[in-house]
Amino acid sequence: MGFLPVAYCTWSAVWPQAFLAFHRVIKSAIFNFQSLLTVILLLICTCAYIRSLAPSLLDRNKTGLLGIFWKCARIGERKSPYVAVCCIVMAFSILFMQ
Repeated sequence: MGFLPVAYCTWSAVWPQAFLAFHRVIKSAIFNFQSLLTVILLLICTCAYIRSLAPSLLDRNKTGLLGIFWKCARIGERKSPYVAVCCIVMAFSILFMQ
């Protein structure tokens, strides 16, 4: 009986700080359009690279929440010239415009 209030007090003190730190990271990536595009491009490129190394890793999860990674890999494979141009444009904008 004595353990529950101590654990609850400790967790209730840590939870708001952890939530605020996580919220700041998500908020900065969502509300900054350039950061959001960078994250999406990195996700597409990473998924396409992983699928080229181990296709069975992403092919078994074509639906559901993990299906997002399979879809990103397909976009990276099929639209690779467009993704490459977007990566180059994003690199120049990060290097020279910021």
